[in-house]
Amino acid sequence: MNRQVKQVLFIVAAISLVLVLIGFLPNMIMFGLGALLALWAGVRFMAVTHVGAKIGYGALAVIGIITILSNIWALLGIVVAWVLFKGYMMYANQKQDVEIFNADGSHASRSSFQSFDQVWQKFVNRR
Repeated sequence: MNRQVKQVLFIVAAISLVLVLIGFLPNMIMFGLGALLALWAGVRFMAVTHVGAKIGYGALAVIGIITILSNIWALLGIVVAWVLFKGYMMYANQKQDVEIFNADGSHASRSSFQSFDQVWQKFVNRR
């Protein structure tokens, strides 16, 4: 496939994944808040000794777990975010053209690497 066609397809896929991610953002926020509530209430439930406090923190933990389960679609949003990240990293690595310069600022040729030992010796001798 042509490089330009791949680039256009990648951009279209990225835009559609970003739209999906935006759509799942409220679920992801509620999923996170539910997880935090369940974790906090679970820790407090273990720490208290009074029966009334255990009932209250247990109820809060159950509310947090229900919130997590009701927003389970947020996992799909997390997968989409991971795919976007991996795709961007793949695209950035493909796009990266490395230009190597000599000490004087001119472009290095392939033969520049063959004379590495000579350049290294000059560097060592200058010290």
